[in-house]
Amino acid sequence: MKLTLKSSWLAQRPYLIAALITLVLVLWMASGPSVAEQKSEIKAQIPSHDEKQITAQVKVETRLGQHIHKTIELYGRTEPDRITTLKAEIHGKIIQVLAKRGSKVAKGEIIAKIALNDLPAQLTRSQALLNQREVEYEGALKLNKQGYQGKVHLAQSYAALESVNAEIKRLELDIAHTIIKAPFTGILNTRYVEVGDYVASGDDIAMIADLDPLIVRAHATEQQISQLSVGQVAQVTLLNGAQAQGKLRYIASVGNDATNTFKIEVEIDNKKANLLAGLSSELTIDLARLSAIKISPALLALDEQGNIGVKSVKKSIVHFTPIEIIKSESDGIWLTGLGEQADIIVLGQGFVRAGDRVEAIFDKVDDKASNSTDKQAATVTAATQK
Repeated sequence: MKLTLKSSWLAQRPYLIAALITLVLVLWMASGPSVAEQKSEIKAQIPSHDEKQITAQVKVETRLGQHIHKTIELYGRTEPDRITTLKAEIHGKIIQVLAKRGSKVAKGEIIAKIALNDLPAQLTRSQALLNQREVEYEGALKLNKQGYQGKVHLAQSYAALESVNAEIKRLELDIAHTIIKAPFTGILNTRYVEVGDYVASGDDIAMIADLDPLIVRAHATEQQISQLSVGQVAQVTLLNGAQAQGKLRYIASVGNDATNTFKIEVEIDNKKANLLAGLSSELTIDLARLSAIKISPALLALDEQGNIGVKSVKKSIVHFTPIEIIKSESDGIWLTGLGEQADIIVLGQGFVRAGDRVEAIFDKVDDKASNSTDKQAATVTAATQK
């Protein structure tokens, strides 16, 4: 009966139950360690960052700079210095052909002859008429001085005389034009006529090309043209493997609207005529002399901004250095920006970033090995936890 009364009394006063539970929880929390003490204890149980840090090992080679020429490489084509197509200046039949296709002809050498036809007879008649016109003019001049003949008749006599002189000169030119001669020394590349062919004025007779000097024509970009000047030496490598040296003789002042490039010409001595026109060629023009380091293209890297460069080690810290490629060869590339000497990462550079602390393992190589092609590694070795 007493228990029932007590339960009923507590049920009517629930706030007393809540206060009792709150008091018990407060006493329980106060009896344990504080939050700060718990954090300190947890932090003490976790090893420090320095103890867990792993120092990457990278293979490093010391590369020394060498003085080389910065170059410009262009692709072009060999062409004759001069080329001309001889044409007939009068009509007639080809009666003689003296020069062979592919032969070397000297300036003034006869290539072919056209029939004279009646040109000599016309010239003889005009010369006889000239004598008559000279006598007539002299008589008119005397009569005019004596006052027996006027100026009109004198002028007519003089015009007739000059007309005959002009006709004689025309006939003499026509006779000279029956002989086709080479205008300059060169190669008779093509002959369009044979004996018996009939040609009219303007028909093609032969094509002559001057191959000494031989010209290599190429096109330079807007950035390259500012670095070129007339007289610079150029190395020429032809597609057939032949090599030659020439000088830059011409730089266009107006660029091509379609390609924004400028035409240049390099002339090559070709007195022996052993170099042909129409061959693809590569031009290498030396510019300023710079200190550069040679590496494998596999060692190039990009930073977060997309700049191309090389990763090196200075005082155990990785550094990214932007570079400029100045020359490319079959076994490597030459670049500037690293100074006279640099400790370049050659193994593991793909697994470290600028600012990382690394353990540099130097590879002792001689000068020849330092310029050999490097191979990029696929893995990097990490040191064990201290």
